[in-house]
Amino acid sequence: MLTSPGAKETGRRDAEEEREDREMETREEEAAEAAAAAEETIVTENAQEEQKKKWTLEDDDEDDNEDVEVEEEEEVKEEKMEDESEDKGAEADDEKEEEDGVDPLDAFMKGVTDEVQKIKAGDRERLGLRGGIVKAPATQPKSEPSEPSIGKLSVLTGVAKKQSSKGSRQSKQKGELMENDQDAMEWSSEEEQQGNLMDAVAALEQKKKKDLMAVDHSTITYKPFKKDFYVEVPELARMTLEEVDKRRSDMEGIHVRGKDCPKPVESWVQCGVSHRVLTVLKKNKYAKPTPIQSQAIPAVMSGRDMIGIAKTGSGKTLAFLIPMFRHIMDQDPLEQEDGPIALIMAPTRELAMQIYKECRKFSKPLGLQVVCVYGGTGISEQIAELKKGAEIIVCTPGRMIDMLAANNGRVTNLLRCTYLVLDEADRMFDMGFEPQVMKIVDNVRPDRQTVLFSATFPRQMEALARKILTKPIEVQVGGRSVVCSDVSQHALIIEEEKKFLKLLELLGIYHEKGCVLIFVERQESADLLLRDLLKASYPCLALHGGIDQYDRDSIIQDFKCGNVKVLVATSVAARGLDVKQLILVVNYDCPNHYEDYVHRVGRTGRAGNKGFCYTFIQPDQQRFAGDVIKAFELSELKAPEEIVQMWAEFTEQQKADGKKVFTNSGFSGKGFRFDETEKELANAKKKLQKAALGLQDSDDDEAGMNLVSVKRFRIKTFYHMGRQWGSPIATNRGRCCIAPI
Repeated sequence: MLTSPGAKETGRRDAEEEREDREMETREEEAAEAAAAAEETIVTENAQEEQKKKWTLEDDDEDDNEDVEVEEEEEVKEEKMEDESEDKGAEADDEKEEEDGVDPLDAFMKGVTDEVQKIKAGDRERLGLRGGIVKAPATQPKSEPSEPSIGKLSVLTGVAKKQSSKGSRQSKQKGELMENDQDAMEWSSEEEQQGNLMDAVAALEQKKKKDLMAVDHSTITYKPFKKDFYVEVPELARMTLEEVDKRRSDMEGIHVRGKDCPKPVESWVQCGVSHRVLTVLKKNKYAKPTPIQSQAIPAVMSGRDMIGIAKTGSGKTLAFLIPMFRHIMDQDPLEQEDGPIALIMAPTRELAMQIYKECRKFSKPLGLQVVCVYGGTGISEQIAELKKGAEIIVCTPGRMIDMLAANNGRVTNLLRCTYLVLDEADRMFDMGFEPQVMKIVDNVRPDRQTVLFSATFPRQMEALARKILTKPIEVQVGGRSVVCSDVSQHALIIEEEKKFLKLLELLGIYHEKGCVLIFVERQESADLLLRDLLKASYPCLALHGGIDQYDRDSIIQDFKCGNVKVLVATSVAARGLDVKQLILVVNYDCPNHYEDYVHRVGRTGRAGNKGFCYTFIQPDQQRFAGDVIKAFELSELKAPEEIVQMWAEFTEQQKADGKKVFTNSGFSGKGFRFDETEKELANAKKKLQKAALGLQDSDDDEAGMNLVSVKRFRIKTFYHMGRQWGSPIATNRGRCCIAPI
C-alpha cells in the first residue's frame, strides 16, 4: 500500500509531538523530585547540625571584622561556582543543540530549571548553607575538614586545621560554632561554669552590702552638742516638795522614778518654747499641756533620757515633738550629704504617718524638713526626699535599714543624729522588731538623747529598754496600762450566731452620732463581716495587713474625713489611729490579752471626748474574761456580774485540773529572737519528738541519747535501779521522755 508524502510528513510530526510531550512530562517530574529531595535534605541536615553544634562565647569586636572578610571571600567563591555551573550548563546545551538543533521546548525547560536552581539557592542562603548542601558531619572523618559554609556567622562543619595553639585559642574566642571538638566543648563549659561562679560571688557580695554595717564610734570624732535647754521659771522654783507631789497627784496621778526630775509645768510658756511654736499651738487649739506633757516636756528639755507611759489619747506625740524642735533649732544647719538630726521610729506605717502629719504642722513655720520613710510604697520617691536633706525622719525600722544600707550608705546616714525617739516602744521590742531596732540604735552616736513612749510598758520590757537608755527618768501617768476614764465600757456574753444581730442593734443607736470602729481577730473575719454589713446596707470599709499600702492610706483618710462611718479592722489599726469623731468601738472578737484591749478601746474617748466600747465574749472564751475584768477594775468601774461569774468558774475548773491560772500579757518580747540558744532548743525539741515516735535516723542511733533540756520537755525525775541506769520514764504534763542509758 502506497502512502502519500503528505501523510508521511503528518505522521512524523505527530510522533515527534508525542515524543516531545513524553520528554517534557518526564523532565518536569524529575525537576519536581529533585526540588523536593533538595528541600528535604536541607531540612534534615539543618536539624542534625542544630542538635550537634554548640556555640562558644563571641568576641564582638573581632567577630564583626572577621565576618565581613569571610563574607567577601565566600561571595567570590560563590560567583566562581555559579560561573562554573553556568559554563557547564552552556556546554551541555551546546551539545544538545549540535545533536538536535534548537528546540523551543528545550529552551522552555532550561528556563524552568534555572528558576528552580535560583529558588534552591535562595533557600540555602536563608539556612546559611550557601554553596551547596552540606553532608552530615557524622559521616566525615575527623581528620578531614569539610568545606566551610558561611551565613551571617563563621560556621565550621568539622574541626579546623590547627595552625598554632595561639590561633586555635583565638578561633575559639571569636564566636565560632564548634562541632565534633570535645576539647573546645569542655573548655567552653569550664568558662561558663567559672562565669556562673563569679556571678554568684558577685550576687553574694551585693547582698552583703545591703546589710547595715556596724559603726565603730571610737574611730569617729563627733561634734559636741547641747542637750539641756530647760530653764525653770521662778514660780516653779518656789514650790515645795509637798506642793509638787500634790500637783502631780492632781494631774491624774503622775508617778516619777529617777533622780533630779524637773517639776511639772502648767502652761506652754513655762516650757520655754519659742514664739513660732506657741503660735502653732494656739492655731491648733492646744490650750494647755496634758498631764504627760506637763511632766515629760521639762524632763526631755533638760537633756535626760526618758520612758513615758500614759494612756492612749493623752498627747504623747506632742510630748516628744516640742523638745525635739528646740533641740534641732540649736544645732548648725545641715550640709551636703548630712543625715537627720532627729529620728523617730514607730512600729506601724499608720502610726508613722500620723506622727509625720503632726510634725508637719510645726516644721513648716520653723523651716525644717520632715520625711516619712515606711515600707509598702515606692522607695525611689523616699530616696529623692532624703537626698534633698531632712532634719527629721519618721520611719518604720525595716525600711529605715534599707535606706541606710542603700547605695553603700550614700542615701543617708546617722552621723548627725542626736535625738532618738521610739514611739510605742513595747511593740518595737516585741518579736521581730528588736534586731532591726538595735541595728539602727547602734549606728547612732552613743551620747545621743533617747526617749521612749508607749501606752503600755510591761515590766519584762524594762531590761531591754534600759540597754539603749542612760540613767533614764520614768514618767507614768495613771496606771501602767489604763483605759481612759472618758470611755464607757461594756462587756457582753453572747453566742457566735447572735453577735451580728447585736452589732446591727448597736449600729442603729450610734451610727448617726459618729464613726464606728469594729475589731476582729483575723483578716478573713474582717472580709466576711464587711460583706455582711454591706448586705445590711451599712457602707463600710475593711482595714488589715493584707491590703496594699496605698489602699490602706486611702481607707484611713476616708474614715477620718467621715466619708465612711464604719470601719472593720484587725489590730493593725489599734495603734496610732486618731479619729476625732469616733464614738464607738466594738470588740467583735474578744482581744486575747490586756494590752491589746487597752489599745483597741483607746481609739475612742480621745482629747477629752466621750466614747463607748462594747466587747463580745463567747461562752467558750472564758480565759479572756480575766483581762476584761482587769480593765474594768483598773478604770475604777464595776465589771458585769456574768463576766465575773464566768471567770470564777474558769479559775475553779483550772484549779481542779491542777493547772495554774494566769492572764495573758502581750507585747512582752515572747517572740522569736533568732539566736543560737533558740536554735539549739528547737533542734533538741525535734530530736526529742523523733525519739518519742521512733523516727530518728540511723546516724542518731547511739548507745547514749544526749538529750538537751527543753522548757516544754524538761526531764523531772529519774529512777535509779541498782548501779546501772535503766530506761525509766520521766514525765512532764503527761509527756514521756527516754532517759539516757
